[in-house]
Amino acid sequence: MFSARYGEPMKKLVPDPPHVFELPQGKSLSRAISEGIVPMEFALMNVTHYLMFAYSDSRRALERIQDEETRQLLEHGLRAMQIAWGQADAVALAVERRSQ
Repeated sequence: MFSARYGEPMKKLVPDPPHVFELPQGKSLSRAISEGIVPMEFALMNVTHYLMFAYSDSRRALERIQDEETRQLLEHGLRAMQIAWGQADAVALAVERRSQ
C-alpha cells in the first residue's frame, strides 16, 4: 500500500485479519476447538483482534460524545474492554507457547 501523496509505503495501522476456519456442518465452534479442528490459539487471537477493533471504534466515538454522563458510561465500558483484551491476549500467548 502506498501513500498517494508522497509515493512512499504507508504504515500498516491494523494487524492482519484473524484466521478463518471452515466449520464442518452441524459443529459448533467450541466443539471444533475441543476436537482440534480449530486451534484454540487461533480462536483466542480472533478474540483479541476483535476486542482491539471494538476498543478503537469505541474510543473514537467517546471523543465525539458531548453528554458527560454518557461519556463516563462509555469510559467505564472501555476500561472493562481493555482489561478483557489484555487478559485474552495473555491467554492466547500462553496457549501458543504451550503448543510449541
